[in-house]
Amino acid sequence: LLNMGVKWPMIYQHAGPVGWYRVKTPSGVRYVMMVNMDDILVSMPYFSYAYFSAQEPELVEKHPEFTLEGGKLTCSDPGIQWHVRMLKPVSEHFHTVKVVSWLSLETTAEKQLARFSSNLRRKLHKSVSREIKLEVGGPELIGKFYGVFSHNMHRLGAPAMSKSFYSKVVTAFGRDASVLIALYHGKAIGGAILLKQGEFAETCWFSTLEDYNPFYTSYFLWWECIRLSIERGCRVFSFGRSTRDSGPYLYKQQWSVKNTTLYWSFSYPLRNDQYRMGPMKIPMPNRKILSFLWKISPCFIIRWLGPMVAGKFY
Repeated sequence: LLNMGVKWPMIYQHAGPVGWYRVKTPSGVRYVMMVNMDDILVSMPYFSYAYFSAQEPELVEKHPEFTLEGGKLTCSDPGIQWHVRMLKPVSEHFHTVKVVSWLSLETTAEKQLARFSSNLRRKLHKSVSREIKLEVGGPELIGKFYGVFSHNMHRLGAPAMSKSFYSKVVTAFGRDASVLIALYHGKAIGGAILLKQGEFAETCWFSTLEDYNPFYTSYFLWWECIRLSIERGCRVFSFGRSTRDSGPYLYKQQWSVKNTTLYWSFSYPLRNDQYRMGPMKIPMPNRKILSFLWKISPCFIIRWLGPMVAGKFY
């Protein structure tokens, strides 16, 4: 269920106007939150999937309205373009590149550990023996998180949102957000942002420093995210989305996860050859070329350009 207590407009402050839209379904009226990004209604940018809520929000947009019938989503205004992320397709135009990995949670950390393979428990034990410490907090830890996250994104050749964006996410979720930092002799070597909605928890952003991989930092930090989710009464933990058969995807399989395909549905045929910035449409080179160029770009350029580029790819 979508957390109505989250200050969503704060998160999308620089993305575009936020609105709730009525959706007529065979099960009754539902509501979906969408952001107007360059005249395209998107639900929900920066997160993996959208939600149809049965709870009526205080403010609902009068126009347009949507209808979900026969597994297809249509808009009352055919001139409006939209993009919805769900666990099933709602349009003939969709792609299935991304997968979300879930883990059913036990009632205690001890029971959860017992479900893991002996090889995974060995790695977790090694990470603890390396004297890695954990710091848990809120927006005050975003600086430490971003130092690790932005460094890693640059190394991987991908743009990152601004530090203020992640701070706004944590602030908007309030008590349902936690920032976890892995420390080694006082230095941040890993960071994660854990978000909770009811009995569901998800680590949407996660990163560790490659130089400390021999310390099994990622195992330590993922386990602490899982352990904290159990402590807070969650029944399901999500490792977030990853590209099917990629390194991160294969890594997550060690944790006995269940994988679900994410369907990103569009009201229009997909085009991956253009980047839109305001009224301009810029031809896009191959993504591998873009990634390489990003890796070799100076830090001052990626700090300035990164949030603009990342915000468009949502």
